[in-house]
Amino acid sequence: MIHETNYSIRTFHTDGFGHVNNSRHLELLEEARWQYAESIGLVTMLAERNLGFIIVDLRIRFRIPVFEGEQIKVTTCLKTLGSASGEVEQLVYKNRDSKVALKSLFHFVLINRDTGDSIPIDGGIRELLTGVIEP
Repeated sequence: MIHETNYSIRTFHTDGFGHVNNSRHLELLEEARWQYAESIGLVTMLAERNLGFIIVDLRIRFRIPVFEGEQIKVTTCLKTLGSASGEVEQLVYKNRDSKVALKSLFHFVLINRDTGDSIPIDGGIRELLTGVIEP
């Protein structure tokens, strides 16, 4: 399943060079991941079990700048799922010409929020995530 989140780029997203700052891109990507997780019921499932996903590695390739006033679309999808980790891919498209402005890959693990320990991805969470993997 590919989830889409749309944003209008505002002045506060940009830096002195007039384009979206790399730290702002991270915030936009995080919000899009939360919307994706909510849309599949994952946020509720994790809260009920006092579990959470944390990012352990990220790779971002900035291809072209995004400027104030532009509209962007962020696509979010689960690409891989292992026994204790997985990868989410996110692309940022400029709506004007559909060019990819940014490509990212986030590697995550599931943790017990009480202990902070990494735990296997199994049971209902595995079942849910297996159903939305985008190869």
